[in-house]
Amino acid sequence: INGSPFYLIINASTDNWLLEFEPVTLQYDIQSLIGRSASVMLQGKSVSALLKGAAVEVKKLINYDRIMIYKFLDDGHGEVVAEEKEDDLEPFFGLHYPASDIPKQARELYKLNLTRLIADVNTADSPIITFKENAPLDLTNGSLRAVSPIHIQYLKNMGVYSSFSISLIVNGELWGLIACHNYSPKFIDYKGREGSKLIGEILSSALEYREAEEDSEVVEQFKDTASVLQEHLNRDKYLVDALTKHDRNLLDVTKGTGVAIIFENALKTIGNVPDEQSIWELAHWLKDHSDESIYHTHRLSEIFHPAKKYKDIASGILACSISKNPEEVIIWFKPEQINTVNWAGNPDKPVEPSETGMANLSPRKSFEIWSQVVN
Repeated sequence: INGSPFYLIINASTDNWLLEFEPVTLQYDIQSLIGRSASVMLQGKSVSALLKGAAVEVKKLINYDRIMIYKFLDDGHGEVVAEEKEDDLEPFFGLHYPASDIPKQARELYKLNLTRLIADVNTADSPIITFKENAPLDLTNGSLRAVSPIHIQYLKNMGVYSSFSISLIVNGELWGLIACHNYSPKFIDYKGREGSKLIGEILSSALEYREAEEDSEVVEQFKDTASVLQEHLNRDKYLVDALTKHDRNLLDVTKGTGVAIIFENALKTIGNVPDEQSIWELAHWLKDHSDESIYHTHRLSEIFHPAKKYKDIASGILACSISKNPEEVIIWFKPEQINTVNWAGNPDKPVEPSETGMANLSPRKSFEIWSQVVN
């Protein structure tokens, strides 16, 4: 166009084709960089090393000030699990962000659009010129689609001028994001974005493999322990002795710190467990409150109040029935774990009402670290 090279990016848009034109600005060989970056990244032997390597390589590729690997947890909130940044920036590694920062509908869009660039938060949106009789233009798949003003203000509140994100899809679900921040406006050429997307896809596949590998190791350890216990059962006369008296025993089945087995009105324990009366009381409660052959909880004292007195021993339990008698059961115990979660701002801060009294839909203004003790 006018003697300058442009990319033509074509996407389907409902009943139309969406054609986007972008100037070519990349002056170096992105392909060779991607190959080298992927090779270095995949050298990580653990998930944490893999994530750190990805952050380092993406920073080399796009040269943003801060690269974060942001993982979504089960309740929708996110945690920064890896980071590469300029030395003069405060670290965000380990910080948690409330689920409201990236709500569910936004997370669904990240599954459709694997990369998203905001080159300059202060750039004004351009209006769409169309014929009145035409249906509204669907820009879902477009890379030039305007961003929510709430998200723009969110970035401004953080002091971020440019933002780029790469979706990480593991087993068909949004595992997290490679979130990139720059503290001055910065455009990323189309090939640079596509190269970064490829790094994200390679990382997603590697995460899927590594997590499956770690799960497989746990399964193999369980199978090995189960095989040893089966040998004991075949050799020993009494079931309880077979499961408890050897070096490899019931306690090795899980990562518990104690286990109790109730069989034929007798109680046998290994490791750190509550007193006998408390175990019998718990067994009676399980009989009355669980219809399942396997029961587990990590907050026992909240649903069975007598357990408060021994939550330092048994905050979490896994119970398994071993006969038709509901009181014949194996119970594994784990102690209470007290962790400090550092949030980027108070996650429980109430929504501020507007002048009309309605909820004020606006981004957070404070990112001051807020610590929460979690049991």
